[in-house]
Amino acid sequence: MIRCVSRLRVPGLLCALALMASCSRGPNRHEEAQHQAGLKRALDAKRPASVGGPRAQKVWHETRRFYDGNGLRLAWSDGRRPRPAVDDLVRALRAADREGLDPADYETQHLEAARQSFDREHAVDFDVRCTYAYLHYAWDLTHGSIDPEKVAPQWHAAPHGADLAGTLESALDGGGIERSIERLAPHSPQYQGLKHQLAMYQAKNEAATVDKIVMNMDRWRWLPDDLSAQYVIVNIPAFRLDALENGRSVLSMRVVTGKKDNPTPVLADEITSIVFSPYWNIPPDIVQKEILPKLEADPDYLERNNMEVDESGEHYRQRPGSGNSLGKVKFVFPNHFNVYLHGTPSASLFKRVERDFSHGCVRLERPLELAKYVLRDQPEWTEERIVAAMDSGTERVVKLKQPLPIYLVYFTAWEEDGVLRTAPDVYGLDRRHTAMAEGA
Repeated sequence: MIRCVSRLRVPGLLCALALMASCSRGPNRHEEAQHQAGLKRALDAKRPASVGGPRAQKVWHETRRFYDGNGLRLAWSDGRRPRPAVDDLVRALRAADREGLDPADYETQHLEAARQSFDREHAVDFDVRCTYAYLHYAWDLTHGSIDPEKVAPQWHAAPHGADLAGTLESALDGGGIERSIERLAPHSPQYQGLKHQLAMYQAKNEAATVDKIVMNMDRWRWLPDDLSAQYVIVNIPAFRLDALENGRSVLSMRVVTGKKDNPTPVLADEITSIVFSPYWNIPPDIVQKEILPKLEADPDYLERNNMEVDESGEHYRQRPGSGNSLGKVKFVFPNHFNVYLHGTPSASLFKRVERDFSHGCVRLERPLELAKYVLRDQPEWTEERIVAAMDSGTERVVKLKQPLPIYLVYFTAWEEDGVLRTAPDVYGLDRRHTAMAEGA
């Protein structure tokens, strides 16, 4: 009796199981082909309605690269219902304000609404929008929300090697959308300090201070992903140099930076050599604006200032010596702005609060201490030998064993000892940064 009932019910049970399996499994081959065709049409668009501007086009390129890498398959749904990763994405986008970014820039509310009203007909559009939103946020976290050249033409972001499309693919495979976003944000102690201050001043609802912190967090995103365990950083508006090891300052000094009409550029480079008792090869614009008028008024000007000119009459330089404008040492990091760190015979400038007096190079308060630091892995260069080379009056170039990363930066806000510190906007660029961010 039991066997008979079993035989009678098995066909119906198998049918029910088959129906359940049909409902629960993903799209069939026909649906997959439709999705692939839909994705191809969407991705072939060079400039979709939702994408505009050079930065957005870069994000769109990453979007297309992502789908090329996954074989033109839906990533955020099975074509019938959204995957849990969508909820993770929305949570991450909602929290963008913790990084000083605006959740509205990533269509967060639109994605939430589309998640709630998901339908098969719009599965492709929904998928592309989710991918673009993730990559847009990831791009802003790794590159900054605006380009530095918009703030000042002499500012340039450092190259970034993050594979954003690959990061998204790994995050989807491993179920770690939010974790992947957290890893993309800068992890330098300075950035994290500003993030800490941002949370405090957001809670206080102090909008002006929040805006200042936000723009300085964005400037940290223009720097490389890995600053290196040891590096030198010059904060232009703070008129300060620090040598850092594992995020801690081991040497600090005051500096003189460029005047407003000869600003010190923002850049990332490497110190490759030191020049003791350097010649000063005078730039042509300084020759035209300063040297020639003085020479015309005083024929002995060159000799009295230990300067000389070559046979062509075009190239002027100042000989090594105590009165040399570069002081007794310069630190070279090749760059097309032709700026470097150097000493100075005008020590009185370091007593001033605002020290923007140079032609763009950075004058050092304690060049001997920096020379000792950068040559610390060459024990033959004792302090006595360094001083002798600085005083010799004969130019000598010493190459570093390992190039030392250097960053010339423009931060008007930072955290120090748990407190927010600020510096005057000496070049008037905070206002321009704000204007560019609002128009981005």
